[in-house]
Amino acid sequence: METHEDGSLRIRSIRWGKRLFRLVFPRLVDPLLDSPPALLPEDAATESRYQALIDRNDPFREARFREGTIWRSVLSHFVPPPARVLDLGAGDGAIELALNNGRYRTTSVDREWNTVAPRLGVRRVIADATALPFRPATFDAVICLETIEHFTNARASCEEASRVLQDGGRVVLITPSRLAWIFRRDPHFGIRYLLMLPSAMQRRIAARRGFDQPHHFVDRIYTSAASIAKLFPRCRIEHTMTRSRLPKRWFWDALVLRKD
Repeated sequence: METHEDGSLRIRSIRWGKRLFRLVFPRLVDPLLDSPPALLPEDAATESRYQALIDRNDPFREARFREGTIWRSVLSHFVPPPARVLDLGAGDGAIELALNNGRYRTTSVDREWNTVAPRLGVRRVIADATALPFRPATFDAVICLETIEHFTNARASCEEASRVLQDGGRVVLITPSRLAWIFRRDPHFGIRYLLMLPSAMQRRIAARRGFDQPHHFVDRIYTSAASIAKLFPRCRIEHTMTRSRLPKRWFWDALVLRKD
């Protein structure tokens, strides 16, 4: 039987092994994700207005506007402003604020009402992603940040996103790579090795750990970038952003798809 001392020694060995690995094989720098975003004169005032409306003790929300400035810079490499952008699964509106400061015309969609977004003055539409209330080819770009894995019907939602995207438009998305997290604590619930299990079993285990509310729902963590691209009709992977030295098809940080 393993003693507490043996367990602590094993954990320390794993940590030192990881540190040694990173010394020999440091993470790559992605030229788009890791370049300082081009800040605009109005960004400071806009961020202050946003910060005044949120819980500053929530690290995710507190950093959300600054994250939006990064995605604004990334998007500008593929779809320069002014352009019509759909933010799918938009949360509290911070991303829209950053994009709009950069002269994008952003409309956001979320399935739940949010008390922060209306006070920020963003263009918020409450709708199901499987039935978007827009005409075909309405938008030049769709951004989907940490959302696709939460769709209850990913195929129908992605087909709708492709429908409202014009030809030559881009989908910019981030979602966890399963193989990047399979031997770690999963990125949503912090349960070690959870992603080694089938998706339905993952949900049952997470529910038993107390993650049983609708906003905790995770449908699927994707193994390959190609499996994500197949969800979007007439779209192909145009660019993969990654900090990993492993193959991009399985290890990515963000994807850009183009509708042909």
